[in-house]
Amino acid sequence: MKLTQFDRALIHGLAVLSRPPLTPDPGEHAMLADIVAKCAEQATRDGAMLPLIQAAAQVGRTPAIHRGTVHLIAAAMNDFDRWALGAHWDAARGVK
Repeated sequence: MKLTQFDRALIHGLAVLSRPPLTPDPGEHAMLADIVAKCAEQATRDGAMLPLIQAAAQVGRTPAIHRGTVHLIAAAMNDFDRWALGAHWDAARGVK
């Protein structure tokens, strides 16, 4: 699967949002949530990206709301990371 720049930005944005700081900055959170939403609109609607696009819809608009949904985003990121690790490990070993 070839990732677009929107895909990559979505992946990294969700990674940051899956580990919120103990004392979040509302302005930074709003910026990240906006970037993730815009990237999700343009992301590849296929395969391993679909759960991440769905996870992007779970991002809370405020840090307080986000605390209640962060576990859903973390679970989607963990699943994606397991998939990517397997794909890259197979490629590194020459397995198709």
